[in-house]
Amino acid sequence: MNKREFNKLLNKISTNKTLTVSKISLLTEEEKLQMVYWIIRHRGPVVKELIPESLDKSWLFSMGYMYETKGKNYTFVHTCENIIK
Repeated sequence: MNKREFNKLLNKISTNKTLTVSKISLLTEEEKLQMVYWIIRHRGPVVKELIPESLDKSWLFSMGYMYETKGKNYTFVHTCENIIK
């Protein structure tokens, strides 16, 4: 997945530049998986609802994504490098 494909999928689940959690269900499992891989490759926090069931949780933990934080509107899974307010 490249940046253009990622942004295309992101626009599919966003409204007015804001991520809409209810629209995440519009994505296929493969699209969710590819988005999560792209975010992890760039070391960003992942919205918990975006993580598909098919993702190996032990692999996610080994990549450092061991923390879960509730933000204002979303629940994030992230590394210790990320600060969620």
